[in-house]
Amino acid sequence: MLVSVKLWTTQVFTNMTTKKPHGRSHGFMHKSRSVMTKDKIRGVSFLMRTFVKGDKALVIIDPSQHKALPHRRYHGKVGTITSVGRRVVTMDVKLGNKTKTLITRLDHIKPFGV
Repeated sequence: MLVSVKLWTTQVFTNMTTKKPHGRSHGFMHKSRSVMTKDKIRGVSFLMRTFVKGDKALVIIDPSQHKALPHRRYHGKVGTITSVGRRVVTMDVKLGNKTKTLITRLDHIKPFGV
């Protein structure tokens, strides 16, 4: 009777110069650098705009302001404003068959049709 025995061998990498990858993360703005790249400096006129409940607004991401930054899938979408705060606007954006609630700052929206 002939029995074959396999021996487990471990490979030793002595010349490993790069770090082992951990996951797929390449930063917060991964896959959205083209959307979040602007050439010219933005003025302050967007702060003087007034929004009221029921207005339509266009989501345009401003890369210079990182607070309340919407996800890149909402860039270019039109939504209806549901509430207005001192610095933030809550709006409903239709995404496919669903309606999503988006909470963002005044920097990232502009009036639709103006």
